[in-house]
Amino acid sequence: MRVVIYDDDRAPEQAFLRRSWQAGCALQKALGLVDETFAASTWEQAFAWLTTRPEKLTSIQYWGHGHPGEVLMAREPMQLSDWAAVKPLITRESLVWFRTCSTFQGEKGHAFSEALSTLLDCTIAGHTRIIGPLQGGLHTRRPHEPASWPIEETELPPSRVPPWLRWGNNTIVCLTTQVPAGW
Repeated sequence: MRVVIYDDDRAPEQAFLRRSWQAGCALQKALGLVDETFAASTWEQAFAWLTTRPEKLTSIQYWGHGHPGEVLMAREPMQLSDWAAVKPLITRESLVWFRTCSTFQGEKGHAFSEALSTLLDCTIAGHTRIIGPLQGGLHTRRPHEPASWPIEETELPPSRVPPWLRWGNNTIVCLTTQVPAGW
């Protein structure tokens, strides 16, 4: 089963992103790229929903906000320990993909990806850059393997290009649901 959870933060300043994530989820589902989507306002809601899925989870995408080594929902950080309840639904072939800005960036991003890939014993994907419709800096981390990207990989230098269009290396578009091999 392929699922997407997105941040349903109702703060007025989050309205555009929430609607964008909602539309993206509806489009992915309509195109048959994912099986189910869920709007969550809290991590508790998200993990409760995940644990009630009727079959193994081959892909979990989370669309929301992030910082180096952190994934946020309604401005609250996710706790790695919350994944213990989901672990029985994940196989070694599963993919957990954080479509969040900068979660894999720097030392904190390396530590986060190592801890979660080891805990879940599956591949974790995330970004080292600020993302938008173009999502750059995508990398994967397999359990018990070193990170394949340098700690120094961060946001591109400032330019005239708006932040939501910066992409750099390993860039995909927002509606892609497969991580290219080798990323």
